[in-house]
Amino acid sequence: MDNSIVMIAIAVLDICALVLMITSCVERHSGRKRWSKMTSDMELAENDRIFPLECDEILIGRHASADIRIQDMSVSRYHAMLNVSGGKWSVTDLNSKSGIYVNGRKVQNIRLYEGDVIVLGTRRLVFRRKELQR
Repeated sequence: MDNSIVMIAIAVLDICALVLMITSCVERHSGRKRWSKMTSDMELAENDRIFPLECDEILIGRHASADIRIQDMSVSRYHAMLNVSGGKWSVTDLNSKSGIYVNGRKVQNIRLYEGDVIVLGTRRLVFRRKELQR
């Protein structure tokens, strides 16, 4: 095989690899923007602990399989479920022993708004927009 043909083939492969890397980077960035828009960039905060909300369904409880694990006996193993749909978050009680309180009111299922205070057992979580820098 002619050496120039080999060099051209290598150059074409390099260009294809570069196009794939650029496409992947663009897709990852646009995916983050879509997720940010869908979730409104919210998080739960408890004193100095931050719980990022990085999927559309988040289990909160004491059990090791919980997405947000709170090791406190006043919190049920499977206490609550956070859900997001169209940028709107809600919290649902999973028949926990102590229930869920949002802004001092006991609820079964409720839409959340920025600044809402969620109480699970003796734990107090604030639903808030992510801070830009920590």
